[in-house]
Amino acid sequence: MWLDDSSSERDEVSGEARRGDERTVEPEPREAEREKMPLAPVALKESSHAGALSATCEALFRSTEAALPWAWKLLQLAKGPGALSSEARGAALEFLDRIPPHVRRGVSELLAFSNLWQAVCTRLGRPVARSTEELLRELNEDLQLLLRGAQARLGTTAALEQGLLLHLGRLRESRGMEPSAALELRAALDAFTHSVTQVMAAASAYRRAWEAAQAELSESAEWLGAGDPGFCAWLAEHLSASVPAWREAHASSRLLQELGALSGPP
Repeated sequence: MWLDDSSSERDEVSGEARRGDERTVEPEPREAEREKMPLAPVALKESSHAGALSATCEALFRSTEAALPWAWKLLQLAKGPGALSSEARGAALEFLDRIPPHVRRGVSELLAFSNLWQAVCTRLGRPVARSTEELLRELNEDLQLLLRGAQARLGTTAALEQGLLLHLGRLRESRGMEPSAALELRAALDAFTHSVTQVMAAASAYRRAWEAAQAELSESAEWLGAGDPGFCAWLAEHLSASVPAWREAHASSRLLQELGALSGPP
């Protein structure tokens, strides 16, 4: 679904009791106040799914990239005896073993999905005469293909989010262990916990982006099932118009693949 925000308004008040044409203008909200104001209703546009997925995927990649040095640092410091050292070492190893591969998979899946979307739109855009029934059949097949792809990727990102949630809970519990442990170790554990919190937030946003894409594809499939020729023609145009945004998503995810493998010590 596609996002368009509205801007703030300025209200003017005047009264007969005021001298001349004196008017009081309400000041515009400060930035901090503006952030607290509810957003205007979102306008639905197909291209925003590509943009949202691309942005949240990159945020997930970057936050994971930022957490890696702390995981390696923690691994170096947690070599001694003690409950906290043992727990910190296990947490760092678990993160390094499980999270980067899952994030790399998320990037690859977005790359593949953007390819699939463009292929579907290329097929629909062929200059071939079709009856309404033929177009309806092709659209239904293509939409089901995209829907299954989005559902699979939603499952992948939900699993990553759940894994990070468990990992973060374990890290927070370990911070209360062994108060006499070395200060440097405790500081590294705190920094690593904070960085994993950022990864968790990015993973949640990425999951929500896939959830939104899957929900709209599912809704479109239901409307398509009604066999309305007008909706059928609109959907074909709608999908074709979204190609540039998915082309950008493809380029963004390919760049992330080329930037690094999210592995190895710094």
